[in-house]
Amino acid sequence: MSLQPSKGQTDVGKREQQKGKQQPQQQLKQQRQSMQLLSVIAMLLMLTLLTQPLSVDGNRLSDTKLHEVYLDDKEIKLSWMVDWYKQEVLFHLQNAFNEQHRWFYLGFSKRGDLADADICFFENQNGFFNVVTDTYTSPDGHWVRKDYQQDCEVFKMDEFTLAFKRKFDTCDPLDLRLHEGTMYVVWARGESELALEDHQFALPNVSAPHEAGLKMLQLLRADKILIPETDLEHIEITLEKAPIPKQETTYWCHVQRLDDIIKNRLHIVQFEPIIKTPGIIHHMEVFHCETDAHVEIPLYNGDCEQLPLEAKVCSKVMSLWAMGASTFTYPPEAGLPVGGPDFNPYVRLEVHFNNPELQAGLVDSSGFRIKLSKTLRQYDAGVMELGLEYTDKMAIPPGQTAFPLSGYCVADCTRAALPRTGIIIFGSQLHTHLRGVRILTRHFRGEQELREVNRDDYYSHHFQEIRTLHYKPRVLPGDALVTTCYYNTLADTNATLGGFSISDEMCVNYIHYYPATKLEVCKSSVSEETLEDYFIYMKRKEHQHGIHLNGARSANYRTIEWTKPHVDQLYTMYIQEPLSMQCNRSDGQRFDGHNWEGVAPTPVQIKIPIHRKLCPNYNPLWLKPLEKGECDLLGECIY
Repeated sequence: MSLQPSKGQTDVGKREQQKGKQQPQQQLKQQRQSMQLLSVIAMLLMLTLLTQPLSVDGNRLSDTKLHEVYLDDKEIKLSWMVDWYKQEVLFHLQNAFNEQHRWFYLGFSKRGDLADADICFFENQNGFFNVVTDTYTSPDGHWVRKDYQQDCEVFKMDEFTLAFKRKFDTCDPLDLRLHEGTMYVVWARGESELALEDHQFALPNVSAPHEAGLKMLQLLRADKILIPETDLEHIEITLEKAPIPKQETTYWCHVQRLDDIIKNRLHIVQFEPIIKTPGIIHHMEVFHCETDAHVEIPLYNGDCEQLPLEAKVCSKVMSLWAMGASTFTYPPEAGLPVGGPDFNPYVRLEVHFNNPELQAGLVDSSGFRIKLSKTLRQYDAGVMELGLEYTDKMAIPPGQTAFPLSGYCVADCTRAALPRTGIIIFGSQLHTHLRGVRILTRHFRGEQELREVNRDDYYSHHFQEIRTLHYKPRVLPGDALVTTCYYNTLADTNATLGGFSISDEMCVNYIHYYPATKLEVCKSSVSEETLEDYFIYMKRKEHQHGIHLNGARSANYRTIEWTKPHVDQLYTMYIQEPLSMQCNRSDGQRFDGHNWEGVAPTPVQIKIPIHRKLCPNYNPLWLKPLEKGECDLLGECIY
């Protein structure tokens, strides 16, 4: 979005400038001021439109550009638009003030607390809402300090609303850079008088809990997607009053037969979650049963551990959801194919119940509502899992700020599975369990590293959106994708293992792409032989005598004394030693033609994530130096 005067205004300006070459200097100055005023007026008109219903005609802003959220879930509405060309965001706040409030603040926090936060204060002085101050908070979150560089640019402020803009990167070390990952928006309003003229003042208290809050959102997000088709079909795939067991972790499976709607080929164009037991549902997936159309799959509604053998073929992902996600819409050129004469009518809904308080008597009917188009789109879309295999071959030592584990989709796998022209990735959902603090997927073509597929430096397992990507990479045969998850285990006293339980860990990037291929899973783990050699070394050379060479690897990991040298040895093994590759088709079988055991990992260059090419001469607050002890083994600092 470029906020410029209209064409007519621009043409007038050009004619006036040509005339001005022969006019006195004072007239030229006035003309320049007039053009600046026209630009400001155009900006204000656009900001005014933010509170109006938007259409897609030539006289209004497209509603795909506008993003909205209620900060307090009912009254205070934050609207924003991302100007990718100018690298700035326009904000509009509706009902920020009312008659008793003297001030309102909106700011950005690294992980949701008020320490080292970047905050814009808007204050009423002498009956006018006319003061804005760019501030930052102290490391303990108790004090507010005025920033020497003011970067909150206000366009409108009255007794109810305000509008302002911020650059993605202000080149101010006291500001938090706006990014495409999870951002934590903090806000508050109050009646007390502020001391903004002072260099430092105490963070003001609010009069009631509902007068302050925190919202997690993706601020720099791609445009919203509209569904062009109007003649849509709807299906629901849900549990049927499933009793939630009185245990922490349960994977519940429901096998359902779709009705006659899928006799003809259709495209899924949107799916939305139906959550009946909030707080208990951790994540959900719908899998299609990849087998011949005439094969009958027994209906089932119970623990996935007792899933009938015939339903093991139900493994091709159709839709998925995790905490924090909402409705997902496919781009207009692609849809997920279902139905037709060769399509088996059975699907499996898998729901992960997380019941740490062991509540009894709960019943759940969660699932999905899916919209389908009879008009087929240009491309069939697919879903692919990247990252780590769900296995206790992988472990995370205790006491770590951000220990990295990487899952590989190696070049041999994409070479075997992808079409010659490659695939386009348009969506991504990053997923870990409780300890994940950061995830990224890197893209390699030979020795060249390309732009990242997706990255979230401030990841939260409470906010796992399926994100439509602004940059949509093309992955060619022979490319490699490396997904790295970072885990905080400072509160743990023993190793955390990979696995399915909420107390175990995962590292997954579910990518949505087109055109669809047979490649369903491209994930890895350390090879069995490598792990056996590691335990032998730890027992015989590092004197970890609790290790049993023929014992359970989970028990062996938990007997190790996790000194820093032992942590470094484990990390070195994971990034250097051979892999076990899951280069799997939709039916769960590996692609032929390769020995997928003992595969070499993709070499990944270690680098510190400095994003500021335009601001190279300072170290921002969110990137602490190594001597602070707040950095992981890669030298990449998390918080």
